[in-house]
Amino acid sequence: MINCIITSFKKTIVYKNVQNIILPAFSGQMQILPGHAESFILLRKGNIFLRQLNKEDEIIQNINGECHIKNDVVTIIL
Repeated sequence: MINCIITSFKKTIVYKNVQNIILPAFSGQMQILPGHAESFILLRKGNIFLRQLNKEDEIIQNINGECHIKNDVVTIIL
């Protein structure tokens, strides 16, 4: 499973047991699954989709930002 940290000037939210994440990358939509290679991604305007185990999907609106992936931890800075 993936742990996802989404942080902005206003607040930080931690999501645990995330099955997959869909990001609006500049090159197009990108799906993150457990075991993803270490990456740094620039985000464009769009929605971030988080699918958690035994919970409803979360949709987060994004204007722009960046994402770092390492060891099944996804850190998104908005």
